[in-house]
Amino acid sequence: MSSMDYCLYSYSDLPLEIVLHIYKYLGYSDLLAAGTTCQRWRSALYHTEFLARTRVRFSKIVLSDQHSPALDLMRCERRFRHFLFEDVTLGQVQELMTFIGESAHSLSLDNVDLNDKQFYGILSLLPHLQILSVTRCLPLFMSATFLDSNSCDLNEISANLLSIKELTICKNQYLTDAILLRLTALMPNLELLNMSGCQISFHNAIHRRFYPNEPSTPSESVLTFKYIQNVLSQQRRLLHTLDFSHTLIGHSLMALCELTKTDEHAQPGLQLRRLYLAGCRQLNASTIRSFLCTQSQLSVLDLSSTMCLNDDCLAVIVQANPLLQDLKINACSGISNTGAANLRNLSRLRLLDISNCDGINSSGIIDGIARTENNVLQELNVSYLTICEESIKSIARNLHALRSLHLNHCVNAVTDEVMQLIINHLCWLRELSLESCCRLTDAALTGINIAKLELNRSSAIGNFYPPSDGFSGSLQSIKISLRSKAEEEIVRDAKRKQAMFAAYEMNLINEEDFEGHNIQELRGLRSLNLRGCNKISDVSLKYGLKHIELNKLLLSNCQQISLLGMDALVNNCPAIEVLDLSDCYNISDQGIKIITEKLQRLRSLDISGCSQLTDHTIDAIIVNCECLETLSIYRCRRMYTDIEDRLSGVRTLRNLHMDNMNNIDNAEFFRLKKRLDC
Repeated sequence: MSSMDYCLYSYSDLPLEIVLHIYKYLGYSDLLAAGTTCQRWRSALYHTEFLARTRVRFSKIVLSDQHSPALDLMRCERRFRHFLFEDVTLGQVQELMTFIGESAHSLSLDNVDLNDKQFYGILSLLPHLQILSVTRCLPLFMSATFLDSNSCDLNEISANLLSIKELTICKNQYLTDAILLRLTALMPNLELLNMSGCQISFHNAIHRRFYPNEPSTPSESVLTFKYIQNVLSQQRRLLHTLDFSHTLIGHSLMALCELTKTDEHAQPGLQLRRLYLAGCRQLNASTIRSFLCTQSQLSVLDLSSTMCLNDDCLAVIVQANPLLQDLKINACSGISNTGAANLRNLSRLRLLDISNCDGINSSGIIDGIARTENNVLQELNVSYLTICEESIKSIARNLHALRSLHLNHCVNAVTDEVMQLIINHLCWLRELSLESCCRLTDAALTGINIAKLELNRSSAIGNFYPPSDGFSGSLQSIKISLRSKAEEEIVRDAKRKQAMFAAYEMNLINEEDFEGHNIQELRGLRSLNLRGCNKISDVSLKYGLKHIELNKLLLSNCQQISLLGMDALVNNCPAIEVLDLSDCYNISDQGIKIITEKLQRLRSLDISGCSQLTDHTIDAIIVNCECLETLSIYRCRRMYTDIEDRLSGVRTLRNLHMDNMNNIDNAEFFRLKKRLDC
């Protein structure tokens, strides 16, 4: 086929099947952009698979049928399945909920101000609901007659609740035994129950106080584990996910062992696939061992911050739960290298979080998960571990399938050499976090040979710092033994900075200077955390960061970054949605102007501590930011003119963080509420 024949075709001629396959690799913002290219690509967005991936989120607004954004949604041709109401006040929403009910499969209510009557009305309009989440909705459960058949007609909502498979009722302090039983009785097919953060009474003495004579009517005053156990017993046939994170569950977990047995009606026992017990500090090792030995089908286990977890317990978990795919045991100080070494026996593990485990060091990594080649593990977090360079090298050489790698605060382990090895071997990385890895320099991200650069460019950049002979001679003449190593490091760092800056400003960096690997080789990188890497400069932003898919970049305390770097960044990484430039004190108003003009997808911007910024920065944000949701401007002392009033014009802004105020919601929220109240 000739080149002229190729010109006869365009991307709009691609078959729908190929377009759908391309869409599988795109995030939400990319999908929206792709849908604007042509009619065929737009119609692909209506495909069931992508509607299932999209969630409509209402945050910090007053919803009403008569005003935007409710009106905007009801004009939309697409029908969405998943909806989140976060910090929302409900006005008259009968038409909106009727529209949502035509397609809604999941509904999440987080800190929504609604009463039981409004709740009944909403549920009656959602006939296809399968997932219900009610979080921090305190007024809802304050009514003692919630879902009481004597005070309301349940016929309208009971049919809609039969199909619910997942129920989340976390962080609701007024939840009681009576409410829980009435609610779950209407949902006989539960597969997931999330009660994390609820105030559950586990002690038998409390149960005896409220139930002196058994059996008795469920209490309207307390939530006890014994009644939760009754609910689990009734739902155990289908239930496969439990979440009791951040509760006081301890020895009571043993009571669930009885539910794992087949009952007298030959009903199967409780067999969980996902169990979340993060932050449950009342647990002990024997309880965990005993219960997990009965759960051989577990694929996801979260025991983060459970202080009792030790090596023996972890060995039992590895042996009894060979199907584990996700394991979180971060901040479990009882685990040592012996326990970490056992993790290599989990052949199906895809996610592992062992961050903040003080007892694990390099040996635990080298003899454990990174001992042999592993093409299954995709996400690894070893942040805050006291490990050496060799352990990270083992990770890079053996864990080739990694998509996410967190190395935060591994100060001694992450060097330029290690970073070069990561870039060379872990080509599939999508998320890389290197917070406070302060030994990293521009050479780590660009592959530039700084020593050669200093040598070859010395004549061109000699004016940028004092002659080397005189400088070195003065050091030799002082000879302060206690400070000599520190002085040498300071001098080397100063020379490195001067050489890099001079070469950058004079455009003296050529192709032959790139002798190592460049972070550009991680073509699919979407999230990069370089907070506290204070040796990173504009050079990395110009010659390293060239990622069209990068949507999250954290550069806090990278104080050598300036307008030059920002100008290169916005052109090389146009898809950035989250940008952190806090405490980058060389950032100016002109830099923010460039950022807000070029980064059209920007949703979150943190410029706290950027002391050069003035009210001109606020002007640039107001004029250019059409998608901004979160803005942080702590310690920006030169901004002071009616900030909140001026930013109220940014209609998408939902969170404003500034000095002397915790959070300021969009002023449109209050204006709309005032109109509704009239």
